[in-house]
Amino acid sequence: MVTPQLLATCYLVHLVATVVWIGGIVFMALVVTPVAASEPGCSRFLTAIQRRFTPIANLCLAALIVTGMVQLTANTNYAGFLNFSNLWAKAILLKHLAVGGMIATALYMSLALQPDINRTAMLLAAGKATPEETAALARRQSQLAQINVVLAMVVLVFTAVARAQ
Repeated sequence: MVTPQLLATCYLVHLVATVVWIGGIVFMALVVTPVAASEPGCSRFLTAIQRRFTPIANLCLAALIVTGMVQLTANTNYAGFLNFSNLWAKAILLKHLAVGGMIATALYMSLALQPDINRTAMLLAAGKATPEETAALARRQSQLAQINVVLAMVVLVFTAVARAQ
């Protein structure tokens, strides 16, 4: 049984983790990435920021999973695993699908795109790549960051739908 104190603590931690994770994603997409894309030589700066934010984002994600599980099982609308018989359960499912999309996008950006950007920046400095190649990667990074912002808003919309039930 989940006590009211545990549930309140989970709500608090969940909200703080949401603000930090989604706020960081929005800040990166709308402020940092466009500046880094428009300023030559900022790829090292962007890499440093991402290196700093990634562990924080991962910690928030872990907190969201743990606190979300407690909240899920304590909710009176929860009818059981894979039971989508009510609007709350459907909203939670769609929310989690959007979160999965955010995680997949972030993984691709961290594990595939960022190494490409770093390699191209080094090749550009050595005269073995063109500025167009760097710009194309920066555009792709910006587009993926914007997709993550849209997915974050979808998460918040379905959270609001679920909370209204």
